[in-house]
Amino acid sequence: METSNSGASTGGTALENALAECLESKSGNYAENVERVVGQWISYCADRDVRTLEDVSKRTMGQYAAYLSRRVDAGQSDDVDSGIAASTAWTYYNQVSAFLSWAVKWDYLAENPAEKAAAKDELPDRSSSTSGEQQFWQPEQRRAIVTYVDERAREAIDADGMDAFEEVRDRALVTMLAYSGVRGAEVLADSRDDRRNGLRWHSVDLENGVITVLGKSQQKEETALPKQAVEPLRRLKTLLDPPADGWPVFPSRHPPSLYAVIDDAGHDKPDGNPWGYVLETDIEPSSMSTSGARTLLKRLSDEANVPGLNEDDYLTLHGARRGVGEKLYRERGAAAAQRTLRHADPQTTSEMYSHIEASELAEDNTEVFDGE
Repeated sequence: METSNSGASTGGTALENALAECLESKSGNYAENVERVVGQWISYCADRDVRTLEDVSKRTMGQYAAYLSRRVDAGQSDDVDSGIAASTAWTYYNQVSAFLSWAVKWDYLAENPAEKAAAKDELPDRSSSTSGEQQFWQPEQRRAIVTYVDERAREAIDADGMDAFEEVRDRALVTMLAYSGVRGAEVLADSRDDRRNGLRWHSVDLENGVITVLGKSQQKEETALPKQAVEPLRRLKTLLDPPADGWPVFPSRHPPSLYAVIDDAGHDKPDGNPWGYVLETDIEPSSMSTSGARTLLKRLSDEANVPGLNEDDYLTLHGARRGVGEKLYRERGAAAAQRTLRHADPQTTSEMYSHIEASELAEDNTEVFDGE
């Protein structure tokens, strides 16, 4: 492959300016990732005298793909300073390609050079891991943890009545994850994204079984809430009796978080229980975070003795989403899984559950040849 970019233009749209304009319509983690990855690519281009959108060519992207491949080779040689995984190389390349697609959309470019076959041929082979090797909450695992949190909540209610908030909250969270297919960051707080501050009660329609979340698209999206998740939420709302619809559905009882919101509200640090003080004074608590939920799931997975987990493994947030999709894919087909998971591209759903298609095809082929 050629190793230089001759003929770089002196005019055109500077890559830095184009990225800044592109980021105006983005926010949160996605924007941070684009800024970081595309920013690094722009620095890579500058070292090769490629400074404007118009300078970017098929050759530019082929060279970048080859550079990523070399970094993958370095990673396989345990060069921790520069090595990356093949999946990471593809992620970086795809984010740059998405940026160039934005430039095509707004007529800065006539076509996307990153999508040229000659350029993509320089990328490393995709990771050998298959969709079936990713964690999915299997039916028996889903039953185990849901049964455990339900029994735990019932026992707490019998023993403590209205003071059983934590167990009731945990049951509502686990059942929502287990049956709705939402992303954890859509219903929990993410410290890296101010817009993702946790699901609020005004976004929950228990009568119609619908919640409204900030989707991966950065737009508000409605998603179905099955009956299995509705009743635990209804019980949580009754017990919590939130003074305002803007309260988080899954409040954090982490003491430092509670003291922080009390301080932000201009109150002195209370003696005793900060959770009780927040409820008494109607100070809005913060939402449980994704990191807090991961810690919770680790503990619950152990306490529930969830089957099929290796030592130190636990049921993950995204494993819950994949498990919902897998169940729907098997029982109702690809279209139902795509609608529930809100994948914009059907190919995403197909790739996620390709192991199912392969398994079913093997069964069909076995039946065909059984008669020989």
